[in-house]
Amino acid sequence: MPAVDRTLTLAFLAATPRMLREMSRDCTAVQTSAPPKPGEWAILDVVRHLVEGDRDTLLPRLRRMLTESRPVFPPRPRLENDGADLATLLDVFERARADVVRILGGLDGAAWAREGVSPSRGPLTVEAYAASTVAHDTEHLRQIQDVRAALELVPKRCEARLALSVPALTAALTATAPRLAEAAAGLDAAALRARPQPGEWCLTEIMAHLADLEHAVFLPRLRRMATEDRPAFEAFDPAAWARSRDHRARDFADDLEVFGRARAETVAFLERLPAGAVERLGVSGHFGPITLAQYATHMADHDLEHLAQMRDVRGTLSRRG
Repeated sequence: MPAVDRTLTLAFLAATPRMLREMSRDCTAVQTSAPPKPGEWAILDVVRHLVEGDRDTLLPRLRRMLTESRPVFPPRPRLENDGADLATLLDVFERARADVVRILGGLDGAAWAREGVSPSRGPLTVEAYAASTVAHDTEHLRQIQDVRAALELVPKRCEARLALSVPALTAALTATAPRLAEAAAGLDAAALRARPQPGEWCLTEIMAHLADLEHAVFLPRLRRMATEDRPAFEAFDPAAWARSRDHRARDFADDLEVFGRARAETVAFLERLPAGAVERLGVSGHFGPITLAQYATHMADHDLEHLAQMRDVRGTLSRRG
């Protein structure tokens, strides 16, 4: 495997703990422990499985592969009676995965080629084991997305490394501006700037956030992914952005117009993409390696998240009279 692919492997592995936190941060304790169907895994079960995979299997095997000559690994019994809560499991997984990434990041080509013998897969190199761990992570991130769908939670498909087709993307992205207008219909400027609780965003702040991201972040990044070789994007803090730009002082209608124009450009950009361009990669400081289609899918899910937030804000304002 070329060195650049090892770099991507490490980036995928490093991103998984963040994705697990993102996919569970809006869940209640009941939701994280609720299986979608009898006999299926809940989110808590998936995370526990990943902890066992890194802490109890991958780490000790990796250390043996790097110090012993072709070690043969015994089957690992599943951990029983682990009553740890989700927060604890996420912390344990993050620490174990950080150790994995640190070890792999310090290896030379000869070390990546060292072998061990798995009880289920036979001989495999460190490189193959790392690549299979990326695939294993992705399988279970998608399993969590399936559980979220069963629980009728807002989708987090980019976190699950899933992507919508271009027709589905353009349909979803086109629908957002009218829904934003509907969310604010009939409200005056005071109501649009009324916060549901101290420190929470009002409707004007949500709209300003969406407008700024669309024209200053989302569309420029899509264009870079279409034209550059694996561009890197820094993570940023949306709350800090909102404070620095004084989003509450903005005008909802003006920002809706800005958003609508930028969103129309985004949709036109996606419709003009040549075949295969949706698979072009970027490397996000938050998501890790992502395809153009996955990033556009994040935009669609981001819309849904904030539309739901707007509904909640408006519901709070209605209850206040």
